[in-house]
Amino acid sequence: MHRFFVSPDRCSTPEFDLGDAEARHAHQVLRLGRGDRLEVLDGRGTLIEAEILSAGRGGVVVRALSRKLRSRPACRLVLLQALLKGKAMEVVLEKSVELGVDSLVLLDTGRCVARVPAGEAGRKRDLWTQTLVEAAKQSRNPWLPELVGPLPLGQALDTLSLPPGGATLLFGSLEPDAPPMGQVLEEMRRNSNTPTGTSSMDGAGAAASRRWALAIGPEGDFTPDELDRLHRQPGHAVSLGPLILRAETAAIAAMALLADAARRLDAGTDRPAPAFPTDTPTTPTA
Repeated sequence: MHRFFVSPDRCSTPEFDLGDAEARHAHQVLRLGRGDRLEVLDGRGTLIEAEILSAGRGGVVVRALSRKLRSRPACRLVLLQALLKGKAMEVVLEKSVELGVDSLVLLDTGRCVARVPAGEAGRKRDLWTQTLVEAAKQSRNPWLPELVGPLPLGQALDTLSLPPGGATLLFGSLEPDAPPMGQVLEEMRRNSNTPTGTSSMDGAGAAASRRWALAIGPEGDFTPDELDRLHRQPGHAVSLGPLILRAETAAIAAMALLADAARRLDAGTDRPAPAFPTDTPTTPTA
């Protein structure tokens, strides 16, 4: 079944329009028409099975047949990713959605080759957001990650201490004494049942916050000052093995390990979405 993205404010009624871009893709590219069924994601956890009522150059109007709200796992995942150049940035954004990242914080670090001029910030953000949307549709992930930044490392780390509960931080390191990431995650898992308030944020068992953050540097790694700042955070430097990985490979490999550990603790489930009024009129938007 073909999948489309419609923002929550536009798909809450029983009948709604797909919007210009998605309508063009449905009608002109996929040749979908009246009676065809499709699936709509709203980026806020809802999966909608819908039937096309009308399709044409003026838009595509659908009727919702069923709605499922997929809850988020209790363990929230945050990726702090230094800006990467070219295709690498797009790959990390795409794979983050596939792996279930809840929040993406882009970092502007000292050794970033990629930079975003002030005049390009809006356009780049639109491109990044569209990459996230396309990845959500491909992977059937109904939750669109929050996109933050780019921010300097210090400012990004400050966001991790915000309530509720702060976050447990892991960061990729090439230091020879950094423990394997799998070992650290196993220690976190063993301590995950520690009652809130007794778990040490300085130890591997700091799972009471249930927010896990992963920081990955740019192509040239973090600067010594940035590594010092990371070491002063509650959390752990972790090793991803004896080989030097490309920045995008490190991000995907580490987030896959973290996501697997988090989902095994508390996997999300589908439940019926709240009923919507059957008498609410639909106002198609061109």
